[in-house]
Amino acid sequence: MDIFFSAFEFTLSLVLRLGSVMFVSLFGVEVLMQMGLMQYLKPVGRPVAKAAGLPAESAVSFLAAVGSMIAAHTLAARFHDQGRLSDRELRLTGVLNTMPFHVKETLTFQLPVVLPLLGPRLALIYLAAFWLTGILKLVYAIFMGRLNPSVATGPDAFDEMACQPDDPDCARPGFPRVLFLAWNARKKMFFRMTGLLACVTFMIQVLVEAGLLARVEQWVGPLTSLLGLPPAVAGPVAAYVFSPTIGITYMANLITQGSISPYHAITALMAGGMVMIPVTRLRRTLPRYMAIFGAVNGARICWITMVLAILSRMIVLAWILI
Repeated sequence: MDIFFSAFEFTLSLVLRLGSVMFVSLFGVEVLMQMGLMQYLKPVGRPVAKAAGLPAESAVSFLAAVGSMIAAHTLAARFHDQGRLSDRELRLTGVLNTMPFHVKETLTFQLPVVLPLLGPRLALIYLAAFWLTGILKLVYAIFMGRLNPSVATGPDAFDEMACQPDDPDCARPGFPRVLFLAWNARKKMFFRMTGLLACVTFMIQVLVEAGLLARVEQWVGPLTSLLGLPPAVAGPVAAYVFSPTIGITYMANLITQGSISPYHAITALMAGGMVMIPVTRLRRTLPRYMAIFGAVNGARICWITMVLAILSRMIVLAWILI
C-alpha cells in the first residue's frame, strides 16, 4: 500500500507541475495563433524545416520550441491530429523540436552549474557531449527528411496564423474572446494529454518504488570496473543516474578531496550518462511524449532521441579513452 501511495504522491506532484506547464504552453501558443503574432517569426523557422525537407507546420512548431519544448510538441501533435503532418513528419519534427533545448540548457544548467563544479576543462568536455547530441539530432532530422522530402499541398501554416484584411470572418476579436476561443480549441487535447501522462507516470513509478528500477549500482559496478575506474566513483555515478546535479556535485567533492582524478571523474560521468539517459527517458520523457504524441509516435521519438544521446556519450567516451 505504501508503494502505491508513494507512487500516487509522486504522480500527483509531477502532473500538477508538468500539467501547469502544458496548460500554459498549449493555450499560450493557441492565443498567439488567434492573435496572428506567430507569422512574424516566419523567416527564422522556415530555413530549418526546409533543410530537413519538412513542411511549414514543422517550422512553426520548431519556432515554438524556442519558448517551450512542450509547447512545440503539443503544436506538432495538433497539426498531426488535423492531418497536416504524417507520422514520419511528426517524428522528425519531434526530434527537431528538441534542438532549442540545448541552447536553453547550456544557459540554465551547463554554465551556471556544471562549469563551477567541474572547472573549465572538464565542463568543456561535458558540454561537448551535450552539444554533440544536439548536432546528431539535427543531422538525423535533415538526413531522414531529405530522403523523402515533403511536398506542400495545403495552405501555408504561417499564413493561417494571420488574419487577412479582406476576410470579413477574420476580424480581430477582443482578448477575452481570444481566451475563450483558445480554451474551446485546446481543452480536449489538454485533458487527454494530462490523463495519459498521469497513467503512464503512475505505472512507471510503481515499478521504481517496488525496487525493479532501483538496482542501478549493480549495473554501475561492472561498468566502472570495465573502464578501470576506482570503486569511489560508483556512488557518484549511481547518484548521477537519478540526479545529474547531485551526481556532479558528489563527483566534484571527490575531485577536491583528491579521491579521484579529473580523468576518472569525466570518464565516469560519460559512462554514467549511458545509464542515466535510459532511466531519465523511462521515468520522465516517455510518459510526457506518449501523452503528447500518442503511444506509438511518442515511444519512437523518445527512442530516437535516447539513442542519439547515448551515441554522443559513447563518442566522447571513446575520445577520452583513446
